[in-house]
Amino acid sequence: MINEKSREAAIGDDLENWMSLLPETLQHMPLIYLAIPGSHDSASYSITPSSSLSPDALPFVRRLAKVFGPLVKHFVFNWSVTQHASIKEQLYGGVRYLDLRLGTKTGNKNIYFVHGQYGMEVGKILQEVDAFLADHEGEIIVLDFQHFYSFTKESHTYLMTIIDSHFGNRMCPVSRTLTHVTLSWMKEKGYQVIVIYRDEAAAGVPVCWPPSRWPTPWPETTSVSTMIAFLEEKLAFRPMDAGFVTQCVLTPDVKFFLKHCFSSLERKCAEPCNHAIIPWLQKQKPGSKGINIVINDFIKMRDVPFCKTVIQLNANLLH
Repeated sequence: MINEKSREAAIGDDLENWMSLLPETLQHMPLIYLAIPGSHDSASYSITPSSSLSPDALPFVRRLAKVFGPLVKHFVFNWSVTQHASIKEQLYGGVRYLDLRLGTKTGNKNIYFVHGQYGMEVGKILQEVDAFLADHEGEIIVLDFQHFYSFTKESHTYLMTIIDSHFGNRMCPVSRTLTHVTLSWMKEKGYQVIVIYRDEAAAGVPVCWPPSRWPTPWPETTSVSTMIAFLEEKLAFRPMDAGFVTQCVLTPDVKFFLKHCFSSLERKCAEPCNHAIIPWLQKQKPGSKGINIVINDFIKMRDVPFCKTVIQLNANLLH
């Protein structure tokens, strides 16, 4: 039988099953005190250079598109994609939090992932999540539906129907606090999914957690030092009875984009951010006053062991 010391030493070695392999002590720890890796704009890998501009595209980009036509989409593509790994690859690589931004198109009721341009239809990606969970009973996934562009009341109703069709009674019900929500409790109840729905349309829906229970402060900067100072300030005052999302991302503004439009978000923002964030993360600790969910761009960037670094922080909770 594998003892606790062996489990502690192995934390993060098996990224596909890391939650179910955590030591028993951590299985009974509140989920909001564990260190959990996530991805930023998780579904943006499904965007292509020919994808149409989506409702969240900046106004100046739309103006440029009217003047220069399809050529603009190729430039926007390089700044829209924040992940190369598919949802399946992300989950098998240790990601347990997905940041999902959605939009609609005129003329049909389908819902798509968006980030400056349209990506894949929502049902196809939720199906991948469903398939992963079916094969990994000891793992749980947090689905954070962040933004809803060009949504109507009917769009929200349709989306909630899609979510329910995939996860049904596996969704964790909303409660005032999350201190009772542990991996062992989730498994006992048959829950595998936590749905965060950041819109009033889900108010009162018993399985859609409101944003107040999962704050996610946004650094909104292109400076690594400014971002880290922001993250430390927000972590110092995180609520003890709620989840907390730390966004290790750099965000280009219009001026930055125009200056570097022939480059890409990966080269100009993600690479310097990801290399700087690893040593910062290694100094962090999870727990009631520490790191919980951590997200970044391009989670499988070469020589940047993001997921493993976050997961291994959980060993600190055993001492």
